[in-house]
Amino acid sequence: MEKRIYTALGLMSGTSLDGVDVAVIKTDGVDIFGFGAVAERVFSDSDKTALRDATQDALNWRFSGPPPNSFAQAEDVIDRAHITAIGDLSADIVGYHGQTILHHPPVGGEGGQTLQLGRGQLLADKRGLPVVYDFRTADVAAGGQGAPLAPIYHEALVRYSKLPGRVAVLNLGGVANVTVIVDGKLAWATDCGPANGPLDSWVQKQGSGDYDSEGTLSFKGDVNHKLVNQWLKRDFFTRPIPRSADRYDFDILDEMVGMSLEDGAATLASFCAQAVARDLKIFNADTVIVCGGGRKNPAIMAMLDMHISGDVVTAEHVGWNGDMLEAQAFAYLAVRTLKDLPISFPETTGCPKPMTGGRVVYPSNNFISRGGE
Repeated sequence: MEKRIYTALGLMSGTSLDGVDVAVIKTDGVDIFGFGAVAERVFSDSDKTALRDATQDALNWRFSGPPPNSFAQAEDVIDRAHITAIGDLSADIVGYHGQTILHHPPVGGEGGQTLQLGRGQLLADKRGLPVVYDFRTADVAAGGQGAPLAPIYHEALVRYSKLPGRVAVLNLGGVANVTVIVDGKLAWATDCGPANGPLDSWVQKQGSGDYDSEGTLSFKGDVNHKLVNQWLKRDFFTRPIPRSADRYDFDILDEMVGMSLEDGAATLASFCAQAVARDLKIFNADTVIVCGGGRKNPAIMAMLDMHISGDVVTAEHVGWNGDMLEAQAFAYLAVRTLKDLPISFPETTGCPKPMTGGRVVYPSNNFISRGGE
């Protein structure tokens, strides 16, 4: 008889390149029954260099011609980091998102492509556990955006926490995405635009660290509203919802020549908040729950509160772990994939119908593909 409740371990490495998040949950692929251990493995400077080199090569490659050699080197870094991050944690199944280095959603009738580094079979063999990976490819191949994928987990989490009314779950990673849930039911979701990605890149470019710690720089600067309004007219914001973005779709730093470090930080923080507000203006949320690294930037949180109706709170305010929601989501999606339950929907990625996705691999090279329809 098939096991009903799984101990599932999820792995997530975001485009901020800070490290690997690990989270364990108990789920049957529909409901959440509890939470287990969490862990983190921070990328070393050499790891970050390898991943940034691969990402830059990917931006130049753009799915044309032989893949650059840096991809293999970066994949070694990703696999090694994830294997180490799991440590001695045990589970029935692992959800391995891998590292997105290039994401081109379908636009204007042209098909999309997406690439996540990470060898599921290697992880399965090294850890002796079933692994689900390659979550996005099937959705993109069917005409979907390939992102966001966490919304169905957000729905389960809102049900678990018994949160009433109209709830928006906002993730601020390299890109911002939001899930809208009404009375415990998933309504729609979309990527909204940039979150920490351009701001992190700006701070790094100025030689002032990896990110705007505590929003210190953003609070000191003045927003260039003319630039923000100009950016909000970019092609991405004219696309219908749901839409998805790559962190590097918002490569706007060259337009900020001559700005001070602080003014640039404030302007990019405001761009993030106003992009989110544009999508949420059609939804009067009672509560906007913010997860991901952006919730730790008080300047971004203050700007969100200024531009968005409803209460803007952090994930911790409702008892969630805001650092681990994405890792938890891929643990949940792994079980859904194993049980042939859909992980993407017309309302979340624009795929033609609810779709399964991901590939399941087992130790000792016993491969089974469940890549959608």
